[in-house]
Amino acid sequence: MAKPRASLAVQAELEAQIEALRYAAQAAEGASERFSALFSSVPLALLVVDEDSLVLECNGRALDLFRPEEADPPLNFLFPLVTPGHLDRVTHALARAKSDGRCDVAGVVFAAGSGPSVTGDLHIAHIGNPATADNNFGDAAGGDAADSRAQFICAIVDQGPLLAEKARHDALEAQLRESQKMQAIGTLAGGIAHDFNNILAAILGNVALARQDAGVGSPAQVSLLEIDKAARRARELVRQILAFSRKEPLNRGVIHLGPVVQEVVNLARVGLPPGVELDMQLDAATPAVLADVTQVQQAVLNLCTNAIQSLGGGHGKVTVTLAPAGQGASLSVQDTGAGIAPADLQHVFEPFFTTKAVGQGTGLGLAVVHGVMRAHEGTVGVHSAPGQGSVFTLQFPAAGAQQAAAPAATPARPQPVATAGHGQRVMYVDDDKALVFLVDRALTRKGFRVSAFTDPLAALAALADSATACDLLVSDYNMPGLSGVDLLREARALRPGLPMALASGYATAEIEHNARAAGAQALIHKPHDVDEMVQTVVRLLQNH
Repeated sequence: MAKPRASLAVQAELEAQIEALRYAAQAAEGASERFSALFSSVPLALLVVDEDSLVLECNGRALDLFRPEEADPPLNFLFPLVTPGHLDRVTHALARAKSDGRCDVAGVVFAAGSGPSVTGDLHIAHIGNPATADNNFGDAAGGDAADSRAQFICAIVDQGPLLAEKARHDALEAQLRESQKMQAIGTLAGGIAHDFNNILAAILGNVALARQDAGVGSPAQVSLLEIDKAARRARELVRQILAFSRKEPLNRGVIHLGPVVQEVVNLARVGLPPGVELDMQLDAATPAVLADVTQVQQAVLNLCTNAIQSLGGGHGKVTVTLAPAGQGASLSVQDTGAGIAPADLQHVFEPFFTTKAVGQGTGLGLAVVHGVMRAHEGTVGVHSAPGQGSVFTLQFPAAGAQQAAAPAATPARPQPVATAGHGQRVMYVDDDKALVFLVDRALTRKGFRVSAFTDPLAALAALADSATACDLLVSDYNMPGLSGVDLLREARALRPGLPMALASGYATAEIEHNARAAGAQALIHKPHDVDEMVQTVVRLLQNH
């Protein structure tokens, strides 16, 4: 017998409702599972408590925080975890959360079982009552379903990790500021060194010409010689500035640091004050490194000199230690001197910073060390305290297997050449008038015919004039309007095969590469001696 249509409709409606309820139950179960997973995995201490502070549920972070040891008391109530001085604030916060829905309390001190006390911010949210609201933790403590005590979720943000993260952030920020400051100082120092190079080149060149004019027996020779010595000392100072600012080209090869350190220490011992002991501890197992021998020698010598000076002329000991360090090499210089005050420690690698008396130090020694290690992709560190001496440590990365298997070839020495010309025509371009005047006089005296220009565009126009003959072009690198590399490139297009050279006070590897690509056959480093310049000119003309 067929069922009435009304009964069929009711049955269909009931089945649809049952299916909807089943779907809702599945969705609720999934939401509950997702909530439970989130609750257990969140990296904050979470507790579900009632208004009497009974703990209904807690996550793993809360257990780690309040029960660090298995022997600690069970986590049953929140209030016993709060130190007495903060209990009233937490009690009041629960009441506020019940009426307002939430309440936050900053800087609550909790007792963390057998571990040290924990300071954290307490965030409380009212999540309902078991008798009136559906929530995931209503029966977690096995309470009566008719119990209408309010329930809360408490999140405790432990300040320990936050403070550690803040300290790490502050340290990184300080490193960034230090890096930016050193980069800015390096750029400034490099610019100053470039201008000073031109001045020194003019001084050295004019002194050389003056000594020729004065004659061997002239009383002026003594004064001129002293000027020459002072200018050469200034030139070494400029080279140190360029080393710090990373504008001195590197000539890196695979080397073992032992012999290098041995040579430097032997040199330092020559002028060792009485009562000062200089000791070495060199580990033969130290791996080879990829380094510029001259710059490493300069860095080690600066550290040894700094260590000896820290003893103040009294008794003491300086120890130089070389040993393997991971995959690289560690070189340390330790002294038993007065140490460095904390306020000065953060400035020791800054150029021109010194704690020595006026006239006893330039403040460039440690800055050069910093620049050398930065150029070698290594690090320099310092550990010091007043009255406990200092230790400066250089960390070099090891040379790669392929680099170690193929040491850099020793560059061939240039063969001596004649130091006089025979009427060859040289074009010299430099925006520094003093240098142009000097080179014009020096080369003219040596038998060359010179066309000197302070404007690179005027020099280019002269090269484009077919009536202007030229056997060799020498150009400065850093000039306004047209760089030396650009000038060489344009000159090669106008006069293919013309011998050319580039002069620079800070010829980096990139500048040298670009100069060679533009057609330069030689690179002249400023400040140069007059004889150096003449020999380079003669060699280029002879090889053409």
